[in-house]
Amino acid sequence: MSTILLRVEEYLALANAHGHHTYARQADAVGLGVATIHRLRRGDPAGARAVAAICSTYHVEFAELFTLTHVRAASSEVAA
Repeated sequence: MSTILLRVEEYLALANAHGHHTYARQADAVGLGVATIHRLRRGDPAGARAVAAICSTYHVEFAELFTLTHVRAASSEVAA
């Protein structure tokens, strides 16, 4: 399974360069909720809508601000 994660340092540098210094300004700029920006910045997975909004707003390619990580699904253990 793959998970999309925001490259937080790169994102913050770009957002700050555009004057988007707060969670609220970042959310307004990209058209997402403040809670979504909080989740992305703390390392939670990004959805397609968030990726598209951020890349479109800042005119960047996916790989400039996001990384695709592979995680193993936990195996189901059956209690006997």
